Amino acid sequence: MYLIKKAVFLVVSGFFLVLSGLASAHHGWSWYTGSDFSLEGVVVETHFGAPHDRLTIEAGGQQWNVVLSTPFRSRRAGFGQDEIEVGETVTAYGHRHAEATNFEMKTERLKVGDQLYNLYPNRN
Repeated sequence: MYLIKKAVFLVVSGFFLVLSGLASAHHGWSWYTGSDFSLEGVVVETHFGAPHDRLTIEAGGQQWNVVLSTPFRSRRAGFGQDEIEVGETVTAYGHRHAEATNFEMKTERLKVGDQLYNLYPNRN
């Protein structure tokens, strides 16, 4: 019985260790540059939902994955699917992916028309 309990404990502990590592990696900014980056383009696709809201925008002949914030954080900033439409021009401010061939950025602020949504107010 002791060996069974120990085996269950090890399996459960390993499971939580893997989950905590994934959560830490997911919420990190480490694979984005530390330099400020802005990108203006036309929205070609939207995705609202976990783990992060996202936009695909066309800029300079390239499609970019514009990673926004978690849905909760986006809504708290006043940004949701009713505030944007495919075809609109937006400007995203944040940090681009450190790998130059990866057309992705993590967005701190998003400008849609005259409205600026501050998704990560603590990062300004």
